[in-house]
Amino acid sequence: MKLLKEPLVHFLGGALLVFAFFWATGTNRDPADYTISISETDVARLQAGWVQNFRRAPTQDELDNLIDQEVKEEIYYREALRLGLDRNDPLIRRRLFTKMRFLDNQEGAQDNPSDALLQKWLDDHPDKYALSSLYNLEQIYLGRNAEQTVPATLDGLNQGTVEPDTIRQAISLPIKLTQADAFEITRQFGEKFGAGLNGLAVGQWQGPIPSGFGQHLVKVTSKTPGKSPALDDVRQAVTNDWRAAQTASLEEAAFDKYRSQYDIKVTGRK
Repeated sequence: MKLLKEPLVHFLGGALLVFAFFWATGTNRDPADYTISISETDVARLQAGWVQNFRRAPTQDELDNLIDQEVKEEIYYREALRLGLDRNDPLIRRRLFTKMRFLDNQEGAQDNPSDALLQKWLDDHPDKYALSSLYNLEQIYLGRNAEQTVPATLDGLNQGTVEPDTIRQAISLPIKLTQADAFEITRQFGEKFGAGLNGLAVGQWQGPIPSGFGQHLVKVTSKTPGKSPALDDVRQAVTNDWRAAQTASLEEAAFDKYRSQYDIKVTGRK
């Protein structure tokens, strides 16, 4: 009985009661977790979102509803975290993964590259930005199955004993192209046709060259080879590619830093 009158025992008993209360109610977090503050910045963000969607400022009632919804979402968000609902959810995991990648490379990716950096990138990747060759050509559409008659037809065309119009089948494609680049040719005839022009000699009928429509005989009358562009001609494309490469490099460096802190074990992998 004497022990029960000791102040230390009273203190320990009170502490145990407080602990038991919080354990029973599941409230084991700092009370600050239950404080929600809507700042002027938050209100301005809500107003800006409303204006973007509705092209006008919200009324006071509409703004109050936005704030109430913000509070409601924040409460449910925090309660969901307390219950661990963010765990083992592939959608949430993917969103957080995306946000972390964005935060890691945001600062470096937003740097403005100098002309020297962009020019070096252009010099290191000349094939990617080379301007297309320009073609003047004439084509004869033969249909889908014409390979067996091609050799004799080519001889007649090149010797002048066969007129192109006598063998040309009707199709809604241009017979001649003038100063056409690879993009224009591919747009009208397809990628196979555009690729087939690369090895053709100038000044004679050759083929067959396939397209998305069938077989063609082609006579390239002139070809202006493509050349390396000046930086100003392809600045935006070079800048975009440089930024993408910088982003990938920053992301790889950040991941290597994170990974070095983890002990990773995979069943079946040494």
